[in-house]
Amino acid sequence: MTIMISLISTDVLAIIALCFTISFAKRNVAVSNKKNRIYIFAAVTTIILLILEITTILMEFSNDNKLMIPHRIANILGFSLSPLVPVILLFFNSNKEKNFLHNCFLTMPLCFNAFICILSYKTGFIFFVNAQNQYTRGNLFLMPTIICMFYYVLFVIAVIKNSVKYEMEDKKILIPVLFIPILGIILQIIFKNLILIWGCTSISLLIYYIFLLELQFKYDAQTGIKNRVAFENEMERYGNEENNATIIMFDLNNLKRTNDKYGHKAGDEMIFHAAKIVEESFIGIGKAYRIGGDEFCVICNDITKKILDSALFNLDDLLIKINQKRYIEIVIAYGYAFYNKNKNENINSTFVKADKAMYIHKAKLKESYGVNLAENDKCEEIID
Repeated sequence: MTIMISLISTDVLAIIALCFTISFAKRNVAVSNKKNRIYIFAAVTTIILLILEITTILMEFSNDNKLMIPHRIANILGFSLSPLVPVILLFFNSNKEKNFLHNCFLTMPLCFNAFICILSYKTGFIFFVNAQNQYTRGNLFLMPTIICMFYYVLFVIAVIKNSVKYEMEDKKILIPVLFIPILGIILQIIFKNLILIWGCTSISLLIYYIFLLELQFKYDAQTGIKNRVAFENEMERYGNEENNATIIMFDLNNLKRTNDKYGHKAGDEMIFHAAKIVEESFIGIGKAYRIGGDEFCVICNDITKKILDSALFNLDDLLIKINQKRYIEIVIAYGYAFYNKNKNENINSTFVKADKAMYIHKAKLKESYGVNLAENDKCEEIID
């Protein structure tokens, strides 16, 4: 009885902590709206599961046979919803949109678990509550727990696969945090009297949200790529360590003209798409940063000219594809320079060289696009 009271107290504290976190998530504009919504959904689901856990613990110690039906229903809901939190987090951390069949296949264990839990109302597959309101475990009692662990493992794998943008220091914090619920599941399987899953999940969610908040200091809120603070830290790291590097500078052409003619919302959209094109072109090769209003930089760790040319070719190709769908054309100027530690160069001087090369390319683009822009303006004046 003392153990159960302790478990209830722990669950209540976890609910209170998650409620505060949800409140902060609703107020926080630094973390993207999508991340906030999914995090809140996962936290609310966890709170529901904690409440159901408390409810079933209290009902289990009552001999009132009138509680038999609500006791069964509470257990059905609890066991059915158990794998839902890791499923939410799994879909949240999938970078690419998966097709319908893939998503259906992925949710099959969740649906099968819910089906067996519903059948347990009469069959006792997972649990059984008799007419005297006495609770016993069924032969398939561990199935929801195993399915829950299955989804948590997939979630951790997804985070590891999609963690290209995370620093090694971030990974050292994030991965152990994600393993906390798995540890709770394993301990609960080994020690049958322990109820640890949702307490551990609550701790993991709390730390995970703190981790997301901490990332806001490294990432630009508008574009989602790293900000100038992270860029300066990276430049300082290269200055202190003996590593070769390649610095590529990017500048978005015609932003002022777009703002003046179409409004700042159109300009913001242009900046966002430009950042994503730069990031996608160099994914797995270098780290992308927004270092000014319409200026971006990528720092690569000692890549060859061939790899660099391939990335820039991908960038030009992505620009062509996106401009075929847009009324306002996106034009990005770029320039690069190689930092060689053996030539006693300064990383900042390499940055200046890349910046100068970018402005040379920018001038050439203005010459080639200037005639087209002037012709477009004349056509629009005639139409007006």
